[in-house]
Amino acid sequence: MRNYTSNGVLLVLCNGGLNQMRSAICDMVAVARLLNLTLVVPELDKTSFWADPSGFEDIFDVRHFIDSLRDEVRIFRRLPKRYSTKSGYQMFQMPPVSWSDDNYYLNQILPLFSKHKVVHFNRTDTRLANNGLPLSLQRLRCRVNFQGLKFTPQLEVLGSKLVRMLQQRGPFVALHLR
Repeated sequence: MRNYTSNGVLLVLCNGGLNQMRSAICDMVAVARLLNLTLVVPELDKTSFWADPSGFEDIFDVRHFIDSLRDEVRIFRRLPKRYSTKSGYQMFQMPPVSWSDDNYYLNQILPLFSKHKVVHFNRTDTRLANNGLPLSLQRLRCRVNFQGLKFTPQLEVLGSKLVRMLQQRGPFVALHLR
């Protein structure tokens, strides 16, 4: 486990389709690492076009997510009670600027944590630039995407079953149309 003093707590609402939310999760883990923040397991948008009621824990293996990234970022399942609105805490909410580089987060976002301690990013689509980032952040994004975000066992079983059914009928192509 990486030993660091947390600068605050990052709460995120991932919006868009599942692929965009997955990408946003990768970005926000990298941002939490860059700023030495504690990340709360991301919340998935339930009000978008898809109106999917699934939460993070319905799609991804939460324990695996937390454990597999433990050496990079501290991740809580839930916001600590002392920061809840029920305790009278008012958290700062904002959407970070799209396609921002690490300097934006270091210079504009990090200072917010010394004042607010908890910042809620209420939109996370394409919030971190793809180019010009330190290699360590790019590696972490890939690690989150290909190792940290593992589907729940139930979805893994269902996916394997669907693939087997398709394979039994011969060669097939899977295509994601936009």
